[in-house]
Amino acid sequence: MPTPPRKQLHIGLAAYGTGWDLRAWRLPEANNQGLIDPSVIVDIARIAERGKLDYIFAGSSLASEADSVQRIHRWDSSVFAGYAAAVTRDVGFLVSVNSSFEHPFTVARQIATLDNFSRGRAALNIVFGIDRSGGPELNFEGENLPTEETKYIRAREFTVALNQLLGSWDRDFILDDKQGGALVRPGSWRRIDFEGEFFRVRGPLNAPPPVQSQIPNVHVGMSAESLDYGAELAHIRFSPYFGLEGGRQHYRAHKARIATLGRDPESFKIIPGITPFLGGTVREAREKFRTVQEFQVTTQLPAAFSRTFGIDLSEVRENEKVTALIDLDAIGPDSLKDLVSEEAGPSRRVAGQQRQADDDRRWLKDVVIPTLGEDLTLSDLYRFTLNHRYAQGAVIGDATTLADWLETHLEEEALDGVQIFPPYHRGPADAFVDQVVPELQRRGIFRTEYEHDTLAGNLGIAEDALIPTPDAAEQDAA
Repeated sequence: MPTPPRKQLHIGLAAYGTGWDLRAWRLPEANNQGLIDPSVIVDIARIAERGKLDYIFAGSSLASEADSVQRIHRWDSSVFAGYAAAVTRDVGFLVSVNSSFEHPFTVARQIATLDNFSRGRAALNIVFGIDRSGGPELNFEGENLPTEETKYIRAREFTVALNQLLGSWDRDFILDDKQGGALVRPGSWRRIDFEGEFFRVRGPLNAPPPVQSQIPNVHVGMSAESLDYGAELAHIRFSPYFGLEGGRQHYRAHKARIATLGRDPESFKIIPGITPFLGGTVREAREKFRTVQEFQVTTQLPAAFSRTFGIDLSEVRENEKVTALIDLDAIGPDSLKDLVSEEAGPSRRVAGQQRQADDDRRWLKDVVIPTLGEDLTLSDLYRFTLNHRYAQGAVIGDATTLADWLETHLEEEALDGVQIFPPYHRGPADAFVDQVVPELQRRGIFRTEYEHDTLAGNLGIAEDALIPTPDAAEQDAA
């Protein structure tokens, strides 16, 4: 009897000019020209395509944060995607838009154009945060912006109107009847006449329909309203990393939520983000990680640990082993929230509050110690927690370690894939593609060639799993 095919990983690559880690840009080998040189984005796209990865991605930022390394210069992702699509053939492009500030008609024109010019390689990351640091709302004063409570209403309206616009033309709209004088086939388009609390859009879209039957929507968020939106209107969930057991629980719960809505859980993908630190050996990878973490000033360390664990650590050396000082079984389920409460940014503290089900004891045992080793020091724990507890978790080791990690999490159904956040450019992305990807291919859990012509096809989004988009009549009835 033939062996059934193994489940396949899906992998995206984040494209940031200085990489993802807030401190790794200080490494001598880091190239930070991505803040001003568009060729860096093309370089990242070519790396991703060489590795047969699904897509490249960069998050949206509409705030003015001149003192934030990750936000001072964010390329407009729809523009750089079109630029990079011209010099690639298969890799997809995940474009970020914010429904709280942008309009569905404008975004529909952009994404339909990108999907046509790339021949079906576009996807959307629709976010709707308005409470980010840097005050994005201050750049849009005078606009009809939602509140924290109404942003979910606007996000749904935005997504439904967007999908209706993208479907407002038949694919065979060109009649090209030269003799009869009819270029466009009669009845091949329809107005959407969308009317909601935030948007009124007549339609149809004044751009050709996209190549893909539906543009993949990758969603991120942890609130109950956000999870409901994703289950109803997204195809992929970009999830926080909860550890193996926490990931399995989240995976099962969210797949069940998808099934409850009558959608196919297998076609819906759950993809957390990770930051890989890869070395020729595990020791080499950990040394590189520690080098980066040591750029973090630790003057607050004694007070932070005293606050968190209720013991006086003012006379304890920073290189003291954690296991010699702290009983991990006695740590509270949310103790580490206090460790970062003074130095972490508001968005990280909010993320921590939203992850109440995630047990800090389990995170320390399942994530921190396996990542950094049994010789974990107080300084290691402080820096790791501050930088990774509420961000994209670090996975540290050689190629076999990372492949083992990915294979285990895939087989244990804690994820369907990962989004790689290289800590700096260039080097980590190349190492992942050239060392980890071949090992995944050897194990039969990652493609050796692109299977489909479209991003939706490569992501495994089946035609029968498309999201129903209510028409105007159904909308009125609702």
